[in-house]
Amino acid sequence: MKISSIKLLQLLFVLLFNSLAGMGQKTIKILSYNVLYGLQQDSVNIERYKSLIRELAPDIVATQEMNGWKQKTLEELAGSYGHPYALQSKETGYPVALTSKTPMVNFKKVTENVLHSYIYAKIQGIHIFVLHLSPSGYQKRLEEADEIIAQARELPAREPILIMGDFNALDASDSAYYGETTLLATKRREEKYPHLRNLNQGRLDYSVMNKFKEAGFKDSFKVMKNEFTGSMPTFKDGEGKIQENETGMLRRIDYVWCNATAVRYLTKSVILKNELTRVISDHYPVYVELILPGKRNK
Repeated sequence: MKISSIKLLQLLFVLLFNSLAGMGQKTIKILSYNVLYGLQQDSVNIERYKSLIRELAPDIVATQEMNGWKQKTLEELAGSYGHPYALQSKETGYPVALTSKTPMVNFKKVTENVLHSYIYAKIQGIHIFVLHLSPSGYQKRLEEADEIIAQARELPAREPILIMGDFNALDASDSAYYGETTLLATKRREEKYPHLRNLNQGRLDYSVMNKFKEAGFKDSFKVMKNEFTGSMPTFKDGEGKIQENETGMLRRIDYVWCNATAVRYLTKSVILKNELTRVISDHYPVYVELILPGKRNK
């Protein structure tokens, strides 16, 4: 069958247009990771972490539990994997941190009215919040969520907004996987540690994650796949010891939430499980990719 000259020109035009459109896009790779007590300040574990980052080559890395690290040592760590820009929320307690290949603008570190802290920054046109919500009780987490959502509402909705980190909270979309075993284990933990109040009237609480849904944010992991995968525990427990088998309650408490604009650019969201992430921390990281328009590939 012969193709007319007009149809051939139309086909060439479509191919050229798609090619030019592709040149105007860039994939942004982001990793969010609770690294367990600052990688335990263990040199072997730090090298594992560096190997993971170099292998993934993310544009942006958001970390929680950067205990023991300082702004200067964070900058040195980030520089070792090709990130010249680094920001840590504080230098005591449980800091969060953000590193990037490209500059951060309009950044701020928030330590008031939150148990740990959070960071906001704009990187490559993406508004990013890095948080670590209170582990002590759902009511404090609700207060912290309200503050972060209020900050996010001040941003232009037409621009991509991501809220990521360790939320210390369960999502109702996973409720089918949290049965009586999870409930009883949570009750036992509250009996052992009286300061913990994570049950809501004796039931598992989903109100914190519902706050983000009500504000119009989408769970990136569930946008990409309708399945359950826990983000903790790994083969390493909370004391940094290596376990022979995965132990404890399998829970998903690490997330990257996207506003409607960011969802349109989202192409990948996974809880990253491999030989390195099973032993670096007691959490698995969340890895996402977005394709942004108007960015030229390098």
